[in-house]
Amino acid sequence: MKITIPESINDITLGAFQKYHELLQREDLQQFDFDKRKIEIFTALKREDISNIKQSDFKFIIEKIDIALEQNVEFEPTFKIKDVEFGFIPNLDKISTGEFVDLRKYDVGVETLHNLMAILFRPILKKDSFNNYKIIDYKGTEQYANIMKQMPLSKVNGALVFFWNLARESTNYTQKYMEEVQVRESKRRSTSKSGDVNQ
Repeated sequence: MKITIPESINDITLGAFQKYHELLQREDLQQFDFDKRKIEIFTALKREDISNIKQSDFKFIIEKIDIALEQNVEFEPTFKIKDVEFGFIPNLDKISTGEFVDLRKYDVGVETLHNLMAILFRPILKKDSFNNYKIIDYKGTEQYANIMKQMPLSKVNGALVFFWNLARESTNYTQKYMEEVQVRESKRRSTSKSGDVNQ
């Protein structure tokens, strides 16, 4: 059985991270079931196959996923999904009214990050030898929002940090969120252990 494990945050898609965010809201799962679903999200293994993995491999996969999720990233203004190159809005000072309204509408809720990314990144029309580029005009998020679920989480995090730094926000959203994730997992593990003792 071949298992594709994310080696870095570049190997994790925004869509997978959104599913993981949904999983973190579940308080009804025991730790083992939570970890199984976590592996299912990030490796695309079927749940029934995960039960047949050796315990040592199971633990190794979880550790690799956690390491990938916690990686820090730099902002990169372009990335590719298949053969299409997307670019970050070249000049935020010149955004359209439609872009501005939708940026405020979607904010940075994890559930709507694909919509936010469809505003901040759009296909590149042309690029010069100095890597200056022009992106297509904004016509709403409908055309590219679902496609953005395939973008690497590293590009999402880098864009969020860059975007909020430009907006002079004092808190780093991504770091804050990952700290919350670690707290949630820690609480879940401690609750699970105390439940095991009482059984």
